[in-house]
Amino acid sequence: MKKYYSKKINLLNQLSLKSISKSVNNTFFPLKFENEKIEKLHQFVSKNDGDAEHWELSNILGEFINILKDFNQDDFRYFFKTVKFWNSYHLVIIADKFLDNNVKASIQHDLGAAYCKIFCVYEKFDPYFLIDSLEIAVEMYNSKLDLNILVDLTIKLQMLFKNKQITKQQFEHNIQFINKLQNEL
Repeated sequence: MKKYYSKKINLLNQLSLKSISKSVNNTFFPLKFENEKIEKLHQFVSKNDGDAEHWELSNILGEFINILKDFNQDDFRYFFKTVKFWNSYHLVIIADKFLDNNVKASIQHDLGAAYCKIFCVYEKFDPYFLIDSLEIAVEMYNSKLDLNILVDLTIKLQMLFKNKQITKQQFEHNIQFINKLQNEL
């Protein structure tokens, strides 16, 4: 029993140190983007990341949609150019909200393709939050993925499978889906 509590205390200490380190880093070196809309999105998601499961159209989700409504292709290009600077949890929140029917109904951009790009750049060995909704995102937005995105998706899936981060079933299902999309080009 003593060992159990000792391990739990060590884990809590590590989490506290990570939290303190993140807080100090954010205080002394705040992340700033040159693109005003991306900066606004970053600040918004950072401010509201604690209750992301409870975003509703009448408040936080509505604000998120209004931020994205102003995006143009250059804003999305800048987002993906600077995505490596984003907190991975914030990327998961953004990708998850792309799957919301209210977002789909309100945004004219192909967020399915954006979801795929987030999946490709998301932390190398942590696919669990995004892989199971990859096909859903593409079909939801009737996305037209170009050959480059399909190649990136295939490479990412191969790497994840090779490193045993996804199951054979997940790998095969998504490869079949990518092949179907490639045949439609």
